[in-house]
Amino acid sequence: HFVGRVFNHLVRWLAVPGFHDTQCGFKCFRGEVAEDLFAVQRLTGLGFDVEVLFIAQRRGYRIAEVPIPWYFDPDSRVRLVRDSLAMFADILRVHWNWRKGVYEPRG
Repeated sequence: HFVGRVFNHLVRWLAVPGFHDTQCGFKCFRGEVAEDLFAVQRLTGLGFDVEVLFIAQRRGYRIAEVPIPWYFDPDSRVRLVRDSLAMFADILRVHWNWRKGVYEPRG
């Protein structure tokens, strides 16, 4: 739990400010917004949702964060060190992709 909180602070500081929890598995999109975001989204690992939120913020989409009940799962498949490092690398990739223009609208 502590590592998750630390990572969340890094995500808010480096990528998507203003969110309490970017890693929650629940995301909802209007159809046209999903098509727009996922057309340019590139990450396939654990950081994909940070990337999608990053792109949505940069494109000015309205984003609502709705709290849900959450329960710790002792059978979690998240590997503390390995996955944390991979997710941090994903945040760096998002910034790199942004600077390279990867997330420019298509069409």
